[in-house]
Amino acid sequence: MRKPSKTTMRNKLDKLVSEIVRLRAKCERCGSRNSLQCCHIFSRKYNNTRWDLDNLLCLCAKDHFLFHAEPIYFGEWVKLHLGEEKYELLKEKHNQITRYTIDDLQTKYEVLQDLLKTL
Repeated sequence: MRKPSKTTMRNKLDKLVSEIVRLRAKCERCGSRNSLQCCHIFSRKYNNTRWDLDNLLCLCAKDHFLFHAEPIYFGEWVKLHLGEEKYELLKEKHNQITRYTIDDLQTKYEVLQDLLKTL
């Protein structure tokens, strides 16, 4: 059987982490249970934190849009929400460069699938 491509695995991981994050069942900013979305603190373009659950927030569509429109406010809120130390560790992690192989992505997918089963 042929291995899936990196793009396919990245897309599958994106969908899986979004599902896990939305299981938090309410907006982490306002508590709304409507139109929940998965929001990245540090952009998806950074593979080191792209699927890191500490880098992902469950936000309602309104707050997700607000944070994209007001990035300075978002940054300040995230530091308060996570705590300065956790925020700084996440920032350091996102700055590291990692090249994932297909096998790395598949392993990460399997670990996250197991986590989803326990939630």
